[in-house]
Order: sequence, then structure tokens, then C-alpha cells
Amino acid sequence: MELLLYVVLVLLTPATRSVDCVCVKEAHPSAEKIKTDRRLVYDRATAVFEGKVVAFDSYTVTFSLQKHWKGSTQKEIVLSTGAVPGYDATPLPEECTYRFQLGEEYLVYAYGSADKLKASMCSTLMIKNAAEEEKGLDQITPHEAILKIQ
Repeated sequence: MELLLYVVLVLLTPATRSVDCVCVKEAHPSAEKIKTDRRLVYDRATAVFEGKVVAFDSYTVTFSLQKHWKGSTQKEIVLSTGAVPGYDATPLPEECTYRFQLGEEYLVYAYGSADKLKASMCSTLMIKNAAEEEKGLDQITPHEAILKIQ
């Protein structure tokens, strides 16, 4: 009887742990598959850019742009983190959003409307790991450097 009660309680107890975000990628994709996948991600994105995180809070991340392939040519872009206020006003992050670090540089594919852009952890790379992706993007459309006024 105790075992049955335990099983029922376990089955009826809601899970408190959220499902982790998983980025599914082939182990050894062909060059053609990489090119096709990159084009698909590019076409779906609202903006594609390289930038440095210059400010962030629980709800937004501000980038100083260095290059862009698609979208706004402004010198700065603000992305939404997707966080929402919890019951005690503590920000609750959205699943699969990238956790940016102040001062770091990233290659970002951003999605959504221009005023509510978000970045996915599956399509954001730190610049130090993005050389091949940048070359591939330049084959789709050459990047435009964002001029800095000093």
C-alpha cells in the first residue's frame, strides 16, 4: 500500500525542473549540408551581425555592431533576453536564449520583430569560434563593416 501511495504521489507531483534546450547537429555534416543549413538559418533570421556586448540587464542585451550581414545597419542593436518577471519580480529566463557576457564579441542570428529581437543559443557563436561561419555568411552576402565614430 505504501509503495502504491508513493508511486501515485510521484506521478502526480509536477516536475520542477524545466527541459534543457538541446541544439541538434550532425556529427560530421558534409560541406553542402553546412552550406544549406547556414542559408536556412540566415533566411529565417531578422538580423545577422557581429557585435560586442556593451550593456545588459535581466531583460535586454545591447550590442555595439562591428559587422552586419542582414537587418539594421545601426551602430547598436538591443536584443530581448526573453526573461519575464516571476511572482516576486525576479526575472525568469526563457528557455534556449543565449546567456551573453559583458565585453564579449559574438556572431548573432537574431529572430523576431525588429523591436523584440531575440537570439537563440543554437545560432549564436563567440567570435573566437566563428571564423568559418563568417566566411560562409560572406558567400551568401558580403558583410558590411559598421564604422565607428571616435
